[in-house]
Amino acid sequence: MKTPPYGGVPTCTFSFSMTPNDDQLTNFLQKSGLLHDPAKPKSKSAPTSGAHQPQPKREQPAPRRKKKRHQPPSSSPQKSAEQQKRRNFSPQKSGQKSSPSPQKHRFNRGKKSGPRPPQKTEQRSKNTPQYQTLTPGRNRLPQRFNDQGEIKVVPLGGLEQVGQNMLFLEWKDDILLIDTGVEFPSPEHLGVDMIVPDISYLVERKKKIRGVIYTHGHLDHIGGAQYLMADLGHPPMFATKLTKELLLASPDDERIAKKFRITQIDRRTKLKLGRFAVEFFHVNHSIPDSMGVVVKTPYGSIVHTGDFKIDPTPSDEKPADLSRIAKVGNDGVALAMVDSTNALVPGHTISESVIEAELGKLLKSIQGRVILATFASNIGRIAKIIEAAEKLGRTVFLSGRSMERNVAIARKLKYLRCKEKTLKRMSPAAEKMDPGKVLILSTGTQGEELAALTRMAAGTHKMIRLNPADTVVFSSSTIPGNELAIVSVLNNLSERGVRRIDNNQLDSHVSGHGQAEEVKLMTSLLKPRFIAPIHGELYMRYGHRDMIVKSLKFPKENSFIMKNGQGVVLGHRGARMMTDREAISAAPVLIELGEKMGEHVLADRTLMADGGVIFVTLGLEKGKLKNLDVRSRGFRYMGQKHEIFKMIEKDVRRMFDQHYDPSRPERALETTIAKSIQKLLWQKFKKDSLVEVVVSP
Repeated sequence: MKTPPYGGVPTCTFSFSMTPNDDQLTNFLQKSGLLHDPAKPKSKSAPTSGAHQPQPKREQPAPRRKKKRHQPPSSSPQKSAEQQKRRNFSPQKSGQKSSPSPQKHRFNRGKKSGPRPPQKTEQRSKNTPQYQTLTPGRNRLPQRFNDQGEIKVVPLGGLEQVGQNMLFLEWKDDILLIDTGVEFPSPEHLGVDMIVPDISYLVERKKKIRGVIYTHGHLDHIGGAQYLMADLGHPPMFATKLTKELLLASPDDERIAKKFRITQIDRRTKLKLGRFAVEFFHVNHSIPDSMGVVVKTPYGSIVHTGDFKIDPTPSDEKPADLSRIAKVGNDGVALAMVDSTNALVPGHTISESVIEAELGKLLKSIQGRVILATFASNIGRIAKIIEAAEKLGRTVFLSGRSMERNVAIARKLKYLRCKEKTLKRMSPAAEKMDPGKVLILSTGTQGEELAALTRMAAGTHKMIRLNPADTVVFSSSTIPGNELAIVSVLNNLSERGVRRIDNNQLDSHVSGHGQAEEVKLMTSLLKPRFIAPIHGELYMRYGHRDMIVKSLKFPKENSFIMKNGQGVVLGHRGARMMTDREAISAAPVLIELGEKMGEHVLADRTLMADGGVIFVTLGLEKGKLKNLDVRSRGFRYMGQKHEIFKMIEKDVRRMFDQHYDPSRPERALETTIAKSIQKLLWQKFKKDSLVEVVVSP
């Protein structure tokens, strides 16, 4: 790979570290003109698409002879000597040898010569903006930029967790949003249904919002729309055909979807949203109709790749538009935000067509009933599985509400072409039919408690009883945080003697996120001035940054590791991180039963789950303590005979005598007593419990 002096990262004519199965990608890149085959000489007549072309050498014109300035003849030798004397800046003293005097530059006249005094180093705090310069390079960014205001690029989620993908750009009085995703709760989120980003900053400025752009239709990018759009004033939404249908189908309440104002777009669409000019380019992912976003600014484009991979032979659509991506890079990219999810995985992803072929062979080889678990959003793969099952004469039973909904959308948009009789909703017929003629498509790859596969494995499903003749195929990967739930499902399947196949035994799944070589290729085509890795955990983004710096010789100082609520500011002077003072609130917002839940509720639930709860009731009569009742639930000592309860009663009476004041509200006394009891419990057990005190006058 040729590494030029930085003015642009290496582009297009570099080699991948290919593996024996990489012929398809190699041929695809060579046909696209984006990868040079070292075995073949470069053609002089055929230009390379999207790359910088070497220009033919032009004949250099003969150097022009400098015209001598006309000098009038000297009137006398004495006058000529005086003129010569004036030309010398340091006249020679008598007796000194004459030497050529260094002539000062005309801008330095009047300045003292000699060594410069040491400059004072300015101490900068975290609240002092520190710019990295926008220098021109191998793309078409201009030499200088007029000051047209700073542009903030601020992520609200997706940078410190897997999910909650949401980001906004703010330029003077205009705000543009990209994605509104959710995060699925982990076991410590007791009773929580969904987690969404904090949009309080945007709610205060909702009149500035010009639109919401969606990169693709996965719930971690669109799932928050039903919870956030109303608070944002229902701004215009822009999505591709499939993403639009999934947005309309995602809310649990149909009345919410009716308020969405969605405009359908495609890869050729150009939008003007306030000051923002927005364009798109096609990428591959594990769901069709995925796009990258290009936001034109006076300082160069801001590019958001979305979730992407580069698949030369996708099963459901065209390959990624590398020529278009290269053109975006040549036109000038100031900031590139590139997907980091699989950036640390060497090589590149397997083509989806390989997975399709492997699953087709597997269905053909299995004689009994097949239960195939996959993500309901993986529409392209689901469509190919159903079409393969139809050719083998299998009836496909759909298990799971999201599976039924997405298959219906796929049929409506012609992503799935099959006969009506091939598809059936889950019913007892799946138990009665010839097992060799049945395929069950199920959700539950992540061990979700109420998912169909989880209930089948546990033996609690009303319609299906698994037996040793069944085969369960996992066409999925493990999402971080779900390992324990998945292990529970695997244990139950093993106990029932079911044959199990996953990606370790067969190529049954491929990620929708590009691996290291694809990330390098994307960065090389975009040739950005600055990079800011997005998506994934913090260590993924640092690893992504270090890989680009090492492999592509990218200047480390031109990379930014953003945080939720603290992004990048782009302006005529360059780019910089937001200061701590400029950072905005980005705490996650918990959703339960469709409504927002305060974090204090989760904190109380966590306390109760860890240490139980103690109830203390004080009955007063004429300002004196008449009755005192102490009870517990979930506490380590349920009987009232343990000494801790006597210690609590003694502490309550002492605190009542010291702090009771009839002029103060009862709530103040309740809080004081509760804190004292919690302190006592911590001293005794080194563990917290929830304490609830009620004073009854």
